Amino acid sequence: MKKIIILSVLFISLLACKNNKEIKEVKTIKPLETAKNIDYAVFGMNSEYLPKGLKVGSLAPQITMTTDENEIVKLKDFYKNQPLVIIFYRGYWCPVCNKHLSEFAVRAKEIENRGAKLIAISSESYENVDKTRDKTNANFTIISDIDGSIMKAFDVNYNVTNEYQKMILEKLNASIAKTNATNNAVLPVPATYIINTNGKIVYKQFNPNYKVRASIEDILNNLPK
Repeated sequence: MKKIIILSVLFISLLACKNNKEIKEVKTIKPLETAKNIDYAVFGMNSEYLPKGLKVGSLAPQITMTTDENEIVKLKDFYKNQPLVIIFYRGYWCPVCNKHLSEFAVRAKEIENRGAKLIAISSESYENVDKTRDKTNANFTIISDIDGSIMKAFDVNYNVTNEYQKMILEKLNASIAKTNATNNAVLPVPATYIINTNGKIVYKQFNPNYKVRASIEDILNNLPK
């Protein structure tokens, strides 16, 4: 009888330990970035339309872009002979963007040495792209989305709330609308994409939280072999 009681106690104790462990493990799991746990307003996103970004496995959009020398180029011209890395950023006024692009300015060669092309795309005008270059020393291609069509094609664009515009004006002394080439208060989610030479998206980093970006290591680890 005593043996049965002892064994029962041990079983219950082990079960309790297992349950406690599972509870602790569940608490440490990082929550998924879903509409339920993202406060989009914090990031200035108008909830009328929330972008999701193109999916991995989908084909890159067939779009044209205008360079700072007013030349028309096709997106596919960038990836037809080598993988293409695309970084979307918000503007020269964004300290997080400047820090991120500064890191790429220092290490862009690592991506290029792996045979890939790196470009950055922003809603800001080319006049303000020059300010970004001055702040970050970025020596890679930067494209101004002069009509907003690139952001739309990649489904990264969103309308900025009035409250967020006011905050940026007060804290960073910048008008989002006046900074942009379209003169509209529209920004991209600062997403990152890798496109292979077949035009397929093979990597995507997309987070409404502008403080979360793809690192150089993330990109190097996901470049097509």
